[in-house]
Amino acid sequence: MIDLHTHILPGIDDGVKTEDEAVEFARAAAQDGTRIIVATPHCKEGFYFNDRQTILPAVEKLRERLSREGVSIDLLPGAEVHVCPDLPERIRDGRAPTLADNGKTLLLELSLSQYPVELENLVFQLKLAGIEVLFAHPERIRYFQEDVTRYEEMVRLGAWGQITTGSIVGLFGEDTRKFSEELLRKGLVHVIASDAHNLRHRNPILTEAVSATASLVGQARAEAMTTSAPRALLDGAPPDLPPVEGRSAAAGSFFKRLFGRSRG
Repeated sequence: MIDLHTHILPGIDDGVKTEDEAVEFARAAAQDGTRIIVATPHCKEGFYFNDRQTILPAVEKLRERLSREGVSIDLLPGAEVHVCPDLPERIRDGRAPTLADNGKTLLLELSLSQYPVELENLVFQLKLAGIEVLFAHPERIRYFQEDVTRYEEMVRLGAWGQITTGSIVGLFGEDTRKFSEELLRKGLVHVIASDAHNLRHRNPILTEAVSATASLVGQARAEAMTTSAPRALLDGAPPDLPPVEGRSAAAGSFFKRLFGRSRG
């Protein structure tokens, strides 16, 4: 499995605090079946300024430590980049790091409670620039929770969605769990990731959420959300997911006509 969203780099945001803790974090993920972890520290001006020059050396240092400790994890660089109006320029100059440092896939974070400004235009501009936009935890964003059509518009524009394991299993409350199920059944999220911050409350375990997701969308799609879909995004390509189990052929054809490929 691949975990596209973690806060494993020690001491640079609100995630893992020490290198020793990062090693145990990676070991727990490996024991759960994860083989690739993407380090995605927060990148938000005024809070956590983590650019390529910060992240790449930190990833290399931790990668060397994991190798010495015999932890079978491939650690890749990335960032969880907070929304701002000049993101295409920030991606070009390295202030907004991309997943696997591929220059093509952005893990985009919105405020959990504040409404974004001109979000449709930003996503459109990013797509024009050749960027695959992956929304971090859309199921936890109030702007989307209050009106799911706002998020549906993001998907229509070509964005993707990463749902968090804790949301699926109820860690963030019943309302978020129900909204997660709605997005999953509608085929509106494409990657399962842990968004893990530590080993206590927000850990890097994927299998429990994959199992819960399989009961909603089918085993093939649930597994693909932690394997082929994140792999495609790391390669800078759009994921091609199996359909949501139980959706009609007509519904699949509608999505294929709408997006030029099946996103359901």
